[in-house]
Amino acid sequence: MTAHEQPDAAREVAPTLAWWTVLVLMMLALYTLADRPMLNLQVEPLRKELGLSDFQIGLVQGVSVALFTAFFGYPIAWLADRFDRRIVLAASIAVWSTALALMGLARNFEELFIASAFVGAGEAGLVPISLAMIPELFRGAKRHLANSVMLLAGRLGAGIVVAVCGWLLVSVDVWRGSLPEALQGLPAWRLALFALALPGALLVPLLLTLPKRSYHAEAATQPGAPLAAVLPFLRANRLAFASFYAGVACMVFGVGCIMNFAPAVAMRQMAANPMQAGSAMGAAVFTATVIGFVIAQLGYRLFATRLGSNLPAKALLGAAILSAAIAGAIVLARTPAQLFFGVGAFLTMVMAGTLLFPMALQDMSPSPVRGRIIAIAIMLNIVVGSLGPAVVGAVSDRLQVQPEGLLLAMAGTAVVALVLSAGLLIPLLGRYEATVAAARQQEARPDRERPES
Repeated sequence: MTAHEQPDAAREVAPTLAWWTVLVLMMLALYTLADRPMLNLQVEPLRKELGLSDFQIGLVQGVSVALFTAFFGYPIAWLADRFDRRIVLAASIAVWSTALALMGLARNFEELFIASAFVGAGEAGLVPISLAMIPELFRGAKRHLANSVMLLAGRLGAGIVVAVCGWLLVSVDVWRGSLPEALQGLPAWRLALFALALPGALLVPLLLTLPKRSYHAEAATQPGAPLAAVLPFLRANRLAFASFYAGVACMVFGVGCIMNFAPAVAMRQMAANPMQAGSAMGAAVFTATVIGFVIAQLGYRLFATRLGSNLPAKALLGAAILSAAIAGAIVLARTPAQLFFGVGAFLTMVMAGTLLFPMALQDMSPSPVRGRIIAIAIMLNIVVGSLGPAVVGAVSDRLQVQPEGLLLAMAGTAVVALVLSAGLLIPLLGRYEATVAAARQQEARPDRERPES
């Protein structure tokens, strides 16, 4: 019996119920994307009312959410492997939506930071639980299709979520007269956070309609291969993995600088309102995702034969170089249209190059230790990427005397990070194919380490 045919990982589920599960998981993924753009679009009123610095805004936007997401991801996945995943996921969404409402009640930086940290804790379980559920619902090609639908929907939906957040911020003023008297005097950013928390009350019971995971006692008692099985392979290929991990993490850092502060630049320095900034940012993300996806598919067909198995490494390096050049050009923007055109071009290069990121990491990792090697990459990306907004905020605070200080801080920090990313990825080119070959040899070893009983 192969791994794909194990009863606990390929239980028969009615196709309608299986695809209903994918739909619900997609809804959750899109819903939990809304906290960051909502904060990004209301930076100015939130900063003024609570008396926050740009550095504190950066901490709330990045560090608090990302660090708690990274910290709670493994414990929540551990719970989901041993108990009903529907209940664990429902509890996570309940925490996420409640924390969002608490952000709307925050009176100072400390309360806002703590509430945003619990937002990160609530969303930490979504990706690991979703990826664990799909193999239980689909086999073979259908499983690949389900994973692809989730990935594409998440990337395309991110732009729509940004636009919806901008619309919501404007709409709450329209609805203000029909709200209870106690809420009518609250600022729009607080009302918008309350409104964004409400769908959680609908999604939590909806999760209970999903199929219950089959339980096998042996699955809970098998801890998996010991950590020592990962370390020898990483040590033997340390230059390739150091180059890959550090280079990709710096790229994530640079992308976060642009994504988190572009709407604030448009509103603070270019007189855009939240709806204009949200709609433009959403359009840029959506367009860049589609064009980047097409470029990646055409590029793979054109260059896979010419570049061979080294294509993913070269694509990542190309993405770092081209996105650094475009980030540098963004500093010349003087209108919202110019700014978001630059953001769209920037994201197109990022999307086109990084769509091969999963393939690169999967190829470099032997199957017995692949999950843990990927987990290290995700953790580093979250932690390092979370620092981007804080660094931009700190640089912006130093440039307050400059009328375009925030734009200079955003673009300049991104350029430095992306140039560093390109430099770190260069050694990967010479080690990538050897590491892929070593991974295949490790898989072929008959004495490879197995899970302990």
